[in-house]
Amino acid sequence: MRFRRRSWRRLGEIGFRRAISVSLLFLACPALYSQSAQTPTPGDLFSKAKAYQEQGQWDLAEESYRQFLRQVPASAAGHSNLGVVYAHERKFEDAAREYETAIKIDPSLSGVYLNLGIAYFQQANYAGAASALQKYLARDSGNRQAQELLGLCDLELDRYEDAIRMLAPLQADGGPDVLLALGASYVRLRRLHEAEAVLGGLLSSQSNSAQGHFLMGQTYAGLNAFPQALEEFKMVLALDRSWPDIKLLLGATEARLGRFQEAEADLREQLQIAPHSFETLFTLGALLNKQGRFHDAIPLLLQARDLNSRSGDVEYQLAEAYWKTASQAAAWSAVQRAVRFDPKNGQAHYLYAQIARQRGDRAAAEHEFAVAESLSGSKAEQDILRLSEESQNR
Repeated sequence: MRFRRRSWRRLGEIGFRRAISVSLLFLACPALYSQSAQTPTPGDLFSKAKAYQEQGQWDLAEESYRQFLRQVPASAAGHSNLGVVYAHERKFEDAAREYETAIKIDPSLSGVYLNLGIAYFQQANYAGAASALQKYLARDSGNRQAQELLGLCDLELDRYEDAIRMLAPLQADGGPDVLLALGASYVRLRRLHEAEAVLGGLLSSQSNSAQGHFLMGQTYAGLNAFPQALEEFKMVLALDRSWPDIKLLLGATEARLGRFQEAEADLREQLQIAPHSFETLFTLGALLNKQGRFHDAIPLLLQARDLNSRSGDVEYQLAEAYWKTASQAAAWSAVQRAVRFDPKNGQAHYLYAQIARQRGDRAAAEHEFAVAESLSGSKAEQDILRLSEESQNR
């Protein structure tokens, strides 16, 4: 996809960006000073803070730990426990700072790395989270929570092979997060049959997962199973009408199935939502070209060109529209740009050859026909899987 951020990304639907349920580690601290009836000792403050923490009185626990640390600033337990309190208050930046301080004071506190990884993850600092979790797993390699969270970080960092290595062993009894992340990683690597198996298992028990249906739609699109892809994208729309670019994906898929009227309606609806969407303008322009409605296509394609002046696909579609409407000079200029921007587009080379032959340049025409033949079948007319990935990455 690049499940590239990445609004991937919608991978937070069930929990990729949610709080991780965890019994956060807090540390005991030995009594440091004898009791005093007049002034609370550090030991008194620590005990009070710990009691407040155990009772879930987070604001009182925070203040007590801060008082304690003003007297004993080098207490790793104090910093670590204050980090736990901050995490429960969803002050993750403050929590991470306290965990880091605790580790600097006492690097042997391996459990604090797990808490640090969670705090970083909640801030979308996936590289920092992955580093902390790797250090934790070096000492507790069997911790399932750390394995799952590291796999999610690897996915967010586009390290799909690493994500699969971490998450595949958890698949058998994995929750929705694990299956979504594993399926997404397989889709990204175009390991589509494996993605289909994982996502099929997920949807058998989580049929209301819009993210699951979206990923399954991508999977079917990659397998050229467009009727099934269309049904999955329709399910996404039924479950979440705000899903980014869903009408674009429906329109593009319907166009592949020859359902031009439905495709045009969906694409025009998408343009109402996002009138400056390059992909929607281009896809609708290409659809109108395919229907022979070249005069209607040209204004849309020119808008797409304004948004992306180096798109070989746009130039090819424009060249075809101009050629079919007898705008020969414009067609010649567009097709030259098309093959320059996208030299692997066999259709563009074929059109170049046709126009060159019409212009009387036989040598150029023969050369371009040969190039077009060598590229035959190398470029799909519309890659729905690519389109769905790009729509999620914006």
